Amino acid sequence: MVSGTEGRWVRVEVSCPDPWAEELAAGAAEVLGVGVEMLPAGFCLYLPGEEAEGRWERDLAAVIEEVRHRSSAPLDVFYRTSLVMDEGWADRWKEHFKPLRVGSRFVICPTWESFDADPRDLVIRMDPGRAFGTGHHETTRLCLERLEVLACDAKTPSPGSLLDVGTGSGILAIGAALLGFGPVVGVDVDPEAVEVARENVSLNRLDLRIEVRVGSVGEISERFDVVVANIQAYPLMALAPGLADRTREGGRLLLSGILLEQERDVRDVYESLGFRSCARGKQGEWCFLEFQPY
Repeated sequence: MVSGTEGRWVRVEVSCPDPWAEELAAGAAEVLGVGVEMLPAGFCLYLPGEEAEGRWERDLAAVIEEVRHRSSAPLDVFYRTSLVMDEGWADRWKEHFKPLRVGSRFVICPTWESFDADPRDLVIRMDPGRAFGTGHHETTRLCLERLEVLACDAKTPSPGSLLDVGTGSGILAIGAALLGFGPVVGVDVDPEAVEVARENVSLNRLDLRIEVRVGSVGEISERFDVVVANIQAYPLMALAPGLADRTREGGRLLLSGILLEQERDVRDVYESLGFRSCARGKQGEWCFLEFQPY
């Protein structure tokens, strides 16, 4: 496309509908190794000019196709490119990531931002753009807010053990550890996501409290007081037996990544396995469902 020189960048603007924009953006950032800037109807990313001749179009197309395969409705995605001569664009996307308060205690803070925390604040340091889970998506916020409620309602100093399935950036595992859950285990089938999660765990100085593993829920042998999975409705239904088996008697199973129109299908699957719905919440087009075994 463009042979780059210093100060020359290729801007790729991707147009896509909600609620898939953030998932596409996170996937593109992870695969291409660049930052993204969220837009009202999609996102854009910046490629160094000297790399624009590479395979980025093939990699972006693969990300789009993967998300399109998981979508329950037609997913129209378009992109266009333009040349940007100002090298300041390389970091311009960071202007859109400021400390974000979630619930009453969590603050998600990018690594390059300073934040004057109150004594009760639980600050999660993240490097947005490397894996799904920055706290800006409704599903992530729903899970963090619900974990805060579960920790507050606990009858003991520790809310119990927790398994985070599809940990992504590790944000939910980190939030759980800060709330006092333990032991905390995060698992993901994507080795690159696990690498990112481990980096974020170390960044938050929680290496001794969180274990992150490569693998699926079927490879986990322990049972946990709380099992959380923030993925998509169809994988949640496919993984239902494994998630149910990993939930301790009297424990909680917290699921998100569910569109409102998919709620009934997900609920039916877990109720057929002997779980009852005990809590529900929603933001925008998304909801979480919480279950307990009968």
